[in-house]
Amino acid sequence: MSVPTSAPGQPPLGGPAPAGPRRPLNGILTLRPRGLWLVTSLELRQRIRSVRWYVALAVWTLVLLGIGGLGLAPTLYTAQWDSLEPVAAVIFSLQVILVLFAMLLVVPALSAGSINGDRTAGTLATLQASLLSPVEIVLGKLLAGFLTGLAFLVLALPSIVPIAVLGGISFFYFVRIVLVIALLTLCVTAVGLGLSAVTNRQLGSVVLAYVIVFGVSVVLPITWGSTAIFLQQDREVTTYHSTTEVAAGTSVPRCVAEQDTVSLPRIDLTMPLLWGNPVVLLAEASPTLPTDWSEDEQNADVLRLVKMGMRGAATIVHPAHNNFCESGQEGYPEELAEVPNRPLWPMGLTLWMLAGGASLALATWRLAIPIKHLGSGTRIA
Repeated sequence: MSVPTSAPGQPPLGGPAPAGPRRPLNGILTLRPRGLWLVTSLELRQRIRSVRWYVALAVWTLVLLGIGGLGLAPTLYTAQWDSLEPVAAVIFSLQVILVLFAMLLVVPALSAGSINGDRTAGTLATLQASLLSPVEIVLGKLLAGFLTGLAFLVLALPSIVPIAVLGGISFFYFVRIVLVIALLTLCVTAVGLGLSAVTNRQLGSVVLAYVIVFGVSVVLPITWGSTAIFLQQDREVTTYHSTTEVAAGTSVPRCVAEQDTVSLPRIDLTMPLLWGNPVVLLAEASPTLPTDWSEDEQNADVLRLVKMGMRGAATIVHPAHNNFCESGQEGYPEELAEVPNRPLWPMGLTLWMLAGGASLALATWRLAIPIKHLGSGTRIA
């Protein structure tokens, strides 16, 4: 009687499998530097081989150089060297705001069509069927989009750095500005990836990304400003101002208090609408202006003024805002505390990081689960 045997190279029937190397399980959360760099390099090769990419970078560099030159031209032409530093500081702040908005325009177009674009082209299924994990695919695309966006920031430095030097911008101020722009670029890239994972059409995800950026940058600030009309509160306010009294033939400055009922716009209650605003976050990286900022050694550029306005709006009901007397005058209200300097950047950056992290988790989950339903015109491979 013959005994059934297994095929050559296979374990005996009913016996244990022979010891030896096995193919590792491709877990969802597996992250290897080699797999991450493989996806990143593939994404970068697809982008930099286009001639339009180099044309866009060249035009971007020339535009920023032209803005800096045109801004300083009147001052240099009239040889008003005393006003060169304040003018350069203002131009620097306007340039970094322009760089920020350019990043917000470029990054969504690069990242919001990354996943669904590959699905439409039939290349996403090839990546999913390989040993690459969903986390490696998502983070590789994130890194590629982030590096692409940073290229615009790096090419902006030759025009921004000379203006910063002429404007007396400190090194730490400049570094904080660059870090905020880079972090916002990373978060917007992550949000774009999440949108590209949940939408079937590349155009739809790009439009949604622009809607989010436009809403946070423009719509929410307009909404916040409109609340000043509706959120009015009548409060008894004590105003302190200086007056001069004549006694014994001499003028003596004195601080006088006056009480009145005024209607205050409670825009401090709707400040969360501005927490994620990119310009507000960029302004939060600038140095704080003192109360008497006209005598400050540093220049009051646009970002510093925005920061001062936002900090004042967050504490609009504080009684110290109505104190116009100088310290040391007779009748000066010593009991009034200073206006609290409440930062807005922790809340804003936290919101952006939470949105970016949630988007990456959503994109990873969408790449890990099997596709149960395909939209019309959508292909797998």
